[in-house]
Amino acid sequence: MNTVRSSFCSFGNGDWSALSDLYTPGYLQHLPDFNDPVTFKAYFSSCYLVHSRVPDLQIRIVDIFAALDKVAVRSVWEYRSDSDQFKVYYPSGIAQGSCISIYRVENGFIAEEWCEYDSALIVEFCRIHMSIWPYEE
Repeated sequence: MNTVRSSFCSFGNGDWSALSDLYTPGYLQHLPDFNDPVTFKAYFSSCYLVHSRVPDLQIRIVDIFAALDKVAVRSVWEYRSDSDQFKVYYPSGIAQGSCISIYRVENGFIAEEWCEYDSALIVEFCRIHMSIWPYEE
């Protein structure tokens, strides 16, 4: 569980060196709406891109447990903004979604991940956030 927790922390801090040290070179991610599987290179690039474009995005672990070589995580992502343009789409000023992942850990490194999330919320958030991006700076 510590390896998976560390990956969430490394992403949140934008510590790309620490993040890459937590995964096996052959890491594969399986998730809806993408070409399956996603390689580590593509996963790492997407983490960097999301963090650089939405640095205030918060992702927190709600539940985590482990059995043998698997770690299950229920997480919540959240973005807050006081921007009037953002509040047109999210009156509370908060965009939020959730994700459930199962990680396979091999010799202390994340080797594989199966992920399920509400893709409609993520797509909507990205579309809206990118369209109001100039107002968020």
